Amino acid sequence: MKNRMKPLIYIYEGDFPKGDAGFSMIKRAAQLYAAENGMEVPEDMTILREEKGKPYFTDFPAHFSLSHSGSMWMCMFSDEPCGLDVQKVRKCSWEKIAERNFGDRERRYAELFGEEGFFQVWVRKEALAKYTGKGFFSDMPQTVDENTDPADFVAVDGEEVILKEIFISGDIKCAYCVPKTGEDEEPEVRLLI
Repeated sequence: MKNRMKPLIYIYEGDFPKGDAGFSMIKRAAQLYAAENGMEVPEDMTILREEKGKPYFTDFPAHFSLSHSGSMWMCMFSDEPCGLDVQKVRKCSWEKIAERNFGDRERRYAELFGEEGFFQVWVRKEALAKYTGKGFFSDMPQTVDENTDPADFVAVDGEEVILKEIFISGDIKCAYCVPKTGEDEEPEVRLLI
């Protein structure tokens, strides 16, 4: 059995390049992840995108998931597939969005907890979608259980995954998704400097 590396999340707040121009920040965070885990890093890491847009390294043995909202940038690294989402809570037509995109239990959760509940479900669904690489609008399990509580575990393609939130601040919601392995450690958060 191989030794697992602890998932790490790098966080940055401020101005940053978006889209493919932001790959330099991902590569910088990957270098820090590699250094902390005793890994070799290719001189010029290559990042490509899968058919549905999920980015991946072609020459570095780590999985990553990127998210940003406003001035908050976050990137999670793991030796297993992972998904991460961060979202600043803001005014929006959350009821209409939930009606179109949430399952019955997720809609009920949003109704019970309002805008904050909507964003809690939203980041969980996004983290799950990024984990699978199938996209937000694919057929995916509900992220709220039958008791209308956020589900800590959901089944994806016959395997159980962890789906949890990370507290950032009251007006920023964040969630991550990783495989359930039996050695389940919460990711540590590091500042990207």
